[in-house]
Amino acid sequence: MPSLNVGLDVRNSAASGGDGYTNTPATNGATYSYKYSGGSDGNGNANDAGEGVLTITVTVGTDPRYTINGVTFSGDIESQLSAPTPPAGATSIVITDSDAATGSGYFSINVNDTTANCTFVCDPRITNTPTVPPK
Repeated sequence: MPSLNVGLDVRNSAASGGDGYTNTPATNGATYSYKYSGGSDGNGNANDAGEGVLTITVTVGTDPRYTINGVTFSGDIESQLSAPTPPAGATSIVITDSDAATGSGYFSINVNDTTANCTFVCDPRITNTPTVPPK
């Protein structure tokens, strides 16, 4: 079973542009920014490339104020994606992609800022290429 590691760097300020960070609104009205690394393309996106079931471990950066509240899925492969409910204080989560059919989807990591008591969403893409049966 192939696996990917994805890093998620979060900042409690808006990105100034050109640095690869994406702005996202938080529940407290502030603007946060985030940037994914790793994955299949170095930007947090995942492509299973027809290799079968894929696990994606997403880890939020080193600042302990940021934890993972949960994961939601969307897109046409949504039913193929799963993740457990993270325990309180979790800084990483494992997403499983069953790779049952071709398509694209998104996983959205819901991040909690424990200092500002707010949450915000960060999302990259997952693309499935079905497993090719051996000849």
